Amino acid sequence: MSVSAKYEKYTYASAGEKICAQSIVECRMNDWADNKVLAVSARAVFGGAEVLSGEIRYGGRLYFTVVAATPEGGVVSGERGAEFTHRAECERAAPAAAADVSLRVEKIEMRRDGRALILSAILSADIELFAPAEISCLTGGEGVVCNDVSVRLLQVYACRGEAEVEEEFDTDYVGDVLAHSENIFINRVSASAGTLEVAGEINLGILAKREGESDAVSYERLIPFRAEIPCDEAVTGCGCTAEGIVRAVNVSASCDEDRGRCRILATFTLELSGRVYRGENVHMSADAFCPGYTCSLERTQLSSCEPAAAFTATERIAGTAAISEKIDFACALQAVAFGDCRAAATAGDGEVTAEGVVSAYVFFKDGEGRPASTQISLPFSFPVRCDRARKGQSVRVFALPCGVSARQKREGELEAECALKLYFTLFSCEQSSAVTRIEAGDAVPECDASVSVYIPCAGDGLWDVSKKLGKSPEEVRRTNASLEFPLSGSERIVVYRKKRIGF
Repeated sequence: MSVSAKYEKYTYASAGEKICAQSIVECRMNDWADNKVLAVSARAVFGGAEVLSGEIRYGGRLYFTVVAATPEGGVVSGERGAEFTHRAECERAAPAAAADVSLRVEKIEMRRDGRALILSAILSADIELFAPAEISCLTGGEGVVCNDVSVRLLQVYACRGEAEVEEEFDTDYVGDVLAHSENIFINRVSASAGTLEVAGEINLGILAKREGESDAVSYERLIPFRAEIPCDEAVTGCGCTAEGIVRAVNVSASCDEDRGRCRILATFTLELSGRVYRGENVHMSADAFCPGYTCSLERTQLSSCEPAAAFTATERIAGTAAISEKIDFACALQAVAFGDCRAAATAGDGEVTAEGVVSAYVFFKDGEGRPASTQISLPFSFPVRCDRARKGQSVRVFALPCGVSARQKREGELEAECALKLYFTLFSCEQSSAVTRIEAGDAVPECDASVSVYIPCAGDGLWDVSKKLGKSPEEVRRTNASLEFPLSGSERIVVYRKKRIGF
């Protein structure tokens, strides 16, 4: 009997290679060496990426915000930006692919160079390639027996969009806005035809000085927003995720001395990136053999990881915070600003455990009345109930600290607390393999016995028995109708062979 295999091609959009690259971005602030730095923060804005053969080039702009105390006892601030372009090596990178890049600032350091202050930041880039992919899988053929299984073939599409948000609100009367910080929190993502609908909040933090004083004060405002990201591949009900950054922000203040109030106008440009997941179950051959012949197989590994559920939670955390500078009862606490959070999550049966650390700067006057600050870090770990969570699932979490406050209950220690908003996404992941090629080898000598007995192993399934006997699953079923799979190992399978008797 000849062997002639048949194959079928599948074309899909694949999320491929994942790369993490790091680089250092520096910025120079002239005539700042005499100032005592109280706080420094940085935010990265993605500018674009290009995929070349063997590498990905990406760039953007990094904005540093610095708050400092002058030798005269005043408080000043400044913002500087530095453009950057970097490259990440990747053997599988090709011009046909597109790159999705997510930037984050890992660490900020300072040094003095003459009368200048040099700021440097370690910038991490999480890069994922998206490219059209093609797979050719075995579907059967003459002299080929296949074990067909349902395989999840996932198509992933990346999309980007922008949104404008404006908010106007009143605060207490202030003399000067020193600095502001923005954190974006997405709490709902849904797909409709051609669009991703995104909703969330912007947490605007403002650090200011009182009129005629050097005392620092801080304000916080949660600003809701809704936006749409165009995506041709989106269909109603498909899986989707999104994240965002504040690309540009403008904060202006107008004061009313008679009322003792200050009017704040904030405008934001948001950059939103989304992903659409569209999966379908297709039948592919997980295994195969050629009856009567030895054979060799080539396989490909397939994986799919798509959103299974998303939910929000709120938790209040409090405790003794780690501090970077000494503090005592002679210090007068004034403001808390630049709140941030790094969080991770793991899934268990019926719950998700969130852990991470909330950080912020606390501004105060020391015992001699001079402006000072300390950075605080408050770790956390707590479970969140979720009926759909299962152990081993992949989880992604975004966390937003709100209303970070600090007080000194014991000398030398700061008690910190805040409300933590969290948005969890659970992912369902599958691993499978498919036969992409089969080659028949030498003929296997046929057993010349008219009857033989096969002793199976405990746990053998129908395919295991079929492959060992060299017969199709349908033939094994037909000739052994009483068998129940998986087998216990106590069964005996009798194999009859037709024999031609000559006289």
